[in-house]
Amino acid sequence: MINDRFNLRLFPNRVLCGVFMAIGLSACSSIPSTSPEQSSDSISENMIADPLTYQACVYPPSEMVMACRSQNGRFVRQGRRGCYQCVLSYSDAGKACKDSADCEGQCKNASGFAKPNAKNQTGQCASNSSVFGCYQVIKKGVAQPAICVD
Repeated sequence: MINDRFNLRLFPNRVLCGVFMAIGLSACSSIPSTSPEQSSDSISENMIADPLTYQACVYPPSEMVMACRSQNGRFVRQGRRGCYQCVLSYSDAGKACKDSADCEGQCKNASGFAKPNAKNQTGQCASNSSVFGCYQVIKKGVAQPAICVD
């Protein structure tokens, strides 16, 4: 009778499901993680000073949006979780490169993917600072392994 009343056989499954949901939701918090030593004043100062540190599912405060825009960026939802991130646009987008030192951002292979460690590779400067998508970085003319970030 107790099993029917409380359905104890399903209780462990419900607890595990709840734990996993809590962990999943906590990964996309509304405030960037900080050390315990930081006061709330220093948190907001750091967030406004560097909008690139803000990665949360809640739209950022207006001061951060203005700071992001002042760096030629905009807040957009990124990744599978759809959390906000300041994405900077680069003026040298599409320029030929052999290394990220040749660009404002990363030097990426623009013509598909080469074999990893292939030498004498030329890429193009990325159009923005987003780390999402599938791409291959070129470092000192050498193709790096391709990566997909979602």
